[in-house]
Amino acid sequence: MKYLVTGGAGFIGSHLVERLVQNNHEVQVIDNLTSGNIKNLTPVIDKITYAPSLETLTDSDFDGVFHLGFPS
Repeated sequence: MKYLVTGGAGFIGSHLVERLVQNNHEVQVIDNLTSGNIKNLTPVIDKITYAPSLETLTDSDFDGVFHLGFPS
């Protein structure tokens, strides 16, 4: 399945992303890094697609969305 995780570079979001990847899901992360850190995604950075904003998404067809981000 394909998932979008907003706020995926935050503490909770990055752990969710890691678990989704471990379960062989395709994951795209949106995080503007206002409070998240790209280093949190280091273990899976080569297995996900990262976008700094909604406008830079490479896909728009997801099976599910986890919204953990907040507007800055």
